[in-house]
Amino acid sequence: MIRYYPLSILIFFLFSMFSVFAQESIAEKDFTVHYFSNRLELDFNKAKAPSSIKVTDVFSNKEVVLEKTSNPDFFIINSVKPSQFFKIEYTLKEAKKQTSSVTIASKSASSGAINVYFNHAVDTSFSQTQAAVNLGNTLDDMLITYINNCVATLDIAIYNSYSPSATEGIANAINAAYARGIQVRIIYDGGTSSVMIPLLNSAIPKLASPTSSTYSIMHNKFVIIDAICNNPFLSYVWTGSTNWTVAQIEGPDKNNAIVVQDQTLAAAYTLEFEEMWGSATASPDSNNSKFGQYKTDNTPHNFVIGGSVVECYFSPSDGTNSKIIAAVNSANTDLEVAVMNFTRSDVCTAILNKFSSGITNCNVIVDSSNPLSNQISNLQAGLSPNHAVIDTASGIMHHKFMVVDNFNSASDPLVLTGSHNWSTSAETKNDENTLIVHDANIANQYYQAFASVYLASGGIIVNPLSNIDINADSNLFQIIPNPTNGIFEIASNKSINQFEFRLFDVLGKLIKENQYATFISCEIDLSMENAGFYLLELNYDGKSYFYKVVKK
Repeated sequence: MIRYYPLSILIFFLFSMFSVFAQESIAEKDFTVHYFSNRLELDFNKAKAPSSIKVTDVFSNKEVVLEKTSNPDFFIINSVKPSQFFKIEYTLKEAKKQTSSVTIASKSASSGAINVYFNHAVDTSFSQTQAAVNLGNTLDDMLITYINNCVATLDIAIYNSYSPSATEGIANAINAAYARGIQVRIIYDGGTSSVMIPLLNSAIPKLASPTSSTYSIMHNKFVIIDAICNNPFLSYVWTGSTNWTVAQIEGPDKNNAIVVQDQTLAAAYTLEFEEMWGSATASPDSNNSKFGQYKTDNTPHNFVIGGSVVECYFSPSDGTNSKIIAAVNSANTDLEVAVMNFTRSDVCTAILNKFSSGITNCNVIVDSSNPLSNQISNLQAGLSPNHAVIDTASGIMHHKFMVVDNFNSASDPLVLTGSHNWSTSAETKNDENTLIVHDANIANQYYQAFASVYLASGGIIVNPLSNIDINADSNLFQIIPNPTNGIFEIASNKSINQFEFRLFDVLGKLIKENQYATFISCEIDLSMENAGFYLLELNYDGKSYFYKVVKK
């Protein structure tokens, strides 16, 4: 009898959800955004057509006039400029006057280049397109290079920092930027002994996060370079897991940094920065500043950067933990986790459920600190032997990243990274930032770093596709129509015996299934399901066939 693994040995739709995204369309909660050079199209699910809709330019606060179309579910924003933010407020006909709000962003005119750096050994034998970069103890030199190239604005949010003196290291680079006329603004955690802060020019505006008992920590480690600049090729966001201390940068602590050249993403980080800063000016406004649980979800979350989709979330306002679980649930063949502090039981359950569904290549490494408070014992009990390990090297395994489907380029390879540990404090109290990059090359670079620390601590790696024959396409079956408005047909070009289909949503939930002793065709009704992407698995004669189904 054949054993089926519904979301493990598959090519996720051939043209997966994010292949459609690569065509510059992104699905929001109730509508899809189609991106063009000078316009945005809002395509609502017919079943969720809005009874009212209002669009406002976020930065000017002016209402935007929508172009009317013959389709009441379809709206066009014309004369769109690069890196423009729009607040979409709408009421669905079924929502009984309850208004929803989503912020979206147009594409930038930037290059979209993404660079990734590590401060420890990487295993380039796992390189698929580009070798990961180990900067060793010179990660700070790379950051200084970016700061030295800044021409207009420099915003920094850093948890902990060190510099040898005011005229050396990162402090010197910041002071030099300010001296040459750069607008510099710095937010730092008020509860840490950041050695660098007193070394900075006293005229540089600075703001410490609150130290009251109602607030936790400002745990970000990001830098925004030239977000407000006429040249979109100068805008960068530097983020990741690395604090600016000697151990964190030079080792033995293990860290990463990711640098994205995109003005739209830089603008989103600027919105977050200024919410904490309390103003859009050079000077902070402590009376208006918001940290932690007092912040709101006010930034776009989906971006088209260099042809890839990048998601961005800030904690605790944006529900980042649910995005982590969604990324886990998106795994089709393998997932790798390197997180210092992993205490969330719901994320642990999501990983174990993936393993139970057939994703046997689930691999986890956590730091050795406080292992009893981590989920490592539950993961070790629930996963295959030596697939959940504790870092045995010196220093702190300080990463907070996950790689999904590194081995499956036809799926949706992604990396989730940033400052957010998988803890309740990160989810509900701390100021954090997280990026999810849907790009096989970037994900693989993180995988090379994962493989190095994971194997060194006794982990076992198995290529989940090495012994699998995936039949991703065949003339045997047709899916008609596809895309569909709700009802579609599975048709075979001949009568076959012992046929089975299973239909899953994008999070891996089984929606429908049936078995047939004799099969030629059948009809499937998705009328009551949400618009979006579905996976159809067909099983016949010991083989599995996979198709993407799109419901409009």
